[in-house]
Amino acid sequence: MKNSKSFKDLSLLQKIGYVCIIIAGIFILLKMGNILPYDYYTTHDLPNYLFIAGAVLVVCPTLLKKRSKKMTVIAMLFFSSIALYGQDYSKQIDAFAKSFADKNTTAISPHMSKALQFGTIPAANTPAIMKNIVTNLPTLNSMAILESEHGKAKIAYDFEALGKSESFIHFDKEGKISKIELVENLINQEAEARRQQKVPLPTPGELGNKYIPKKVEFTAPDGLIINANLYDIGKGNPVVLLMHQAGYNRFEYADIAPVLNKMGYNCLAVDLRSGGDFAGKPNITYQRATKKGEQPTMIDAQQDISAAVDYLKKTYGQKVIVWGSSFSSSLALLEGVNNKDIKAVIGFSPGDYFGDKAPSLKTVFSTIDKPYFVTSSKQEAITLSNLIEGTTPTSNQQQFIPESNGFHGSRALWTGQEGAQEYWSAIKRFLTTIK
Repeated sequence: MKNSKSFKDLSLLQKIGYVCIIIAGIFILLKMGNILPYDYYTTHDLPNYLFIAGAVLVVCPTLLKKRSKKMTVIAMLFFSSIALYGQDYSKQIDAFAKSFADKNTTAISPHMSKALQFGTIPAANTPAIMKNIVTNLPTLNSMAILESEHGKAKIAYDFEALGKSESFIHFDKEGKISKIELVENLINQEAEARRQQKVPLPTPGELGNKYIPKKVEFTAPDGLIINANLYDIGKGNPVVLLMHQAGYNRFEYADIAPVLNKMGYNCLAVDLRSGGDFAGKPNITYQRATKKGEQPTMIDAQQDISAAVDYLKKTYGQKVIVWGSSFSSSLALLEGVNNKDIKAVIGFSPGDYFGDKAPSLKTVFSTIDKPYFVTSSKQEAITLSNLIEGTTPTSNQQQFIPESNGFHGSRALWTGQEGAQEYWSAIKRFLTTIK
């Protein structure tokens, strides 16, 4: 009887083991289908724990029936523990997140390998770089492990203003951090930004003298008067709404709009409320907003876009091609999902800039049914591709990746800009598909 009871207990353990394996499989399938949110605890190593625990419960009872196999069981448990330990980097990631919260490197320092360095920068500079990163980056909303294996873990980050991103952290044999792709990417972006700051300002030239805009104004839903330049060539021509990047104004399109005029398009270059002085020109909408005591953020400019589309629809009686630069290209895509008066969207360097204040562009790209053309600098192209990944674009929905290094935002098209011609060629091809 005693042996019978023991056998039933072992059978029960095996059944529990099978349940653990099934649950682990379900979690893995949900994870593969992107059904689980990034910060959900099951996106850590829980499926691995469940699977290994289930396998041990299934195998061990069989081996325990033979006493000579006890050492095999002990060895299996030992190596399973090592495997679990080797894949569990939650302690290091939690410490990294804590350093961002505390704005110092006290928490992360014990987990940093002495060999940790960024690119060609000597390892001796690593502590100073890490201090600068955790101190000066915007507030970290969340950091979560998406997947892990021996030696590295894929991490999802969500920073205010910077938005969401994914990249790997690598570990040495002792489990210490040996490479942080996020930091390397930020260093590369800073170098790229310095390169882009050296570019010339817009130069309208002869076309600018031929196609001269007139000042127009219209009202946003909250009552703020929006300032814009209207490049009008005739009621029967298609219409493009042009929107600048953060800190800029309508002058970002001073030599782009005349080219579009020559191609046969009416254009409206808008001063969004989220902007500033640029190229010696003021952002009049921003000035009006601040005089009213407002401190406009990027997401606040969404209503300016809606108002501009409405103005153009009433003026020309047709749907509008909406063109954005950096943050405004993200707003253009968001607006394009539901606004029936938008014909197509053109976006230069769109991204998840708004945190939890707006849906991720992953959602937008999976739902938008209008033609779109999105592009960026070559360095930004991978991030943009990740946002589009998993969708099935139609023939008139495309991402253009430049052969040259390119530039952030619509300034990639400025006269004399390196690589501008390949962007213009791609834009012209796209526009011919939506006439």
